[in-house]
Amino acid sequence: MIRLILLVIFTCICFDAYPFWIWSPKTQKWKNPEYSALATPTLQYKEAIKYFKKGEFKRAYKEFKKLLVNYPDSKEGPEAQYYLGRTLEELDKPYEAYLAFKKVIQSYPNSKRINEIVEREYNIGEYFLNRENKKLLGISIYDFVNHPSVQIFQSIVEETPYSEYASRAQYKLGVIFLQLSRFKEAREAFQKVIDDYPDSRWATPAKYQLALATAQAFPGADYDASYLKKATQRLDEFIKEHPEAKISKKAKGQLAKLRSKEAKKVFEIALFYKKQKKPQSAKIYLEKIINKYPDTPYYQKAKQVLKELGGLSKSK
Repeated sequence: MIRLILLVIFTCICFDAYPFWIWSPKTQKWKNPEYSALATPTLQYKEAIKYFKKGEFKRAYKEFKKLLVNYPDSKEGPEAQYYLGRTLEELDKPYEAYLAFKKVIQSYPNSKRINEIVEREYNIGEYFLNRENKKLLGISIYDFVNHPSVQIFQSIVEETPYSEYASRAQYKLGVIFLQLSRFKEAREAFQKVIDDYPDSRWATPAKYQLALATAQAFPGADYDASYLKKATQRLDEFIKEHPEAKISKKAKGQLAKLRSKEAKKVFEIALFYKKQKKPQSAKIYLEKIINKYPDTPYYQKAKQVLKELGGLSKSK
């Protein structure tokens, strides 16, 4: 008697909480039509696509999800996973859409949609790259969590390295790292463009950005001279190799700044030797400025100090 009462109570509670659950004699299980797929994957796909075309994206999402849960290995599976990403895009959930698209590449690598999916992934990465950087108390949140564009672009490069978007994604990785002041990673990213995609249209600007990243890694007087020299060489090579490039004017301006920095370092060494009462050593560095950096502000300064020291060094 007690068991019967408990069974009645349990049944009432279940049907009160889940009014749509029904008993299936075929499977001998309770099921809820809201979560159950139609009899075949083809019927389920048609049901889902019907809601997608009508613009009922929340319902379409549920229907595509049913197909993937109940018929993951069906021929409709790749398309259902693709449209899962499309519905998430329409629902303004770009990161979730990226994860859905990524699963197509991982689970259905032979899908006819791969090229389109890579393009959509790239566009989502661009969306996050161009979105305003969120800050908390003046500090970027990306100082604590990984930038979504980094994950997305890295995924494109790793999973589809020969796609038309791979070189572009690799270049944009460097751009993101520059924005985040992660200069070592920026240099590595731009160098990878040059090494892995030398024939792509992104190799040329990558050379320029590599020089910028190198220079910005060592601002002020406490820079590493070897990196500055390398940056100057890269910019100089870039300008010589691509004089017609639109970016060259900007590159020339940056090269002038780098050469001025380099000349400043040499000039400071000359002044050090002057203070140490070693005029011959000071003259060697001053003459170096006159010979190698005539286009910098330190050219006239070097000539003036050299005049004060009595002219050219004995080696001349």
